[in-house]
Amino acid sequence: MIKLNQLSDDDPLLDQSKLLYALEQTINYAEENGGIGLTQTKLFNRKFAHWGARNFNWPDYSEEKLLRVQKVLNEEDVPPVMVIHDVMSIAKWGRHTKGKFQLSKSVKALSAHRGQLFEALVQQ
Repeated sequence: MIKLNQLSDDDPLLDQSKLLYALEQTINYAEENGGIGLTQTKLFNRKFAHWGARNFNWPDYSEEKLLRVQKVLNEEDVPPVMVIHDVMSIAKWGRHTKGKFQLSKSVKALSAHRGQLFEALVQQ
């Protein structure tokens, strides 16, 4: 595996990563709301899909643009939400339990250090 240079938590390069920003926003959302609600098929619920489209600031996937096509947004309709769910599941940064996606202790610890979270994200 290639050894990457570690970035400090205040490195301005971290602000350019849309994926890191979306991941941090998702972690904050999950901590504030006691997890992320799931559908019966274990996808993130519509409430979170709408929230993600509104808050991720992802080019071409704003809530306004997506709602031009559909009245409600599911996880499949918001690609950044799908990507975040997949990354978090593959990295084992959360689990599906009792109708919610609960964060793991490891991602909670990583979220306090942006540089380490980015490094872990890149290695996934």
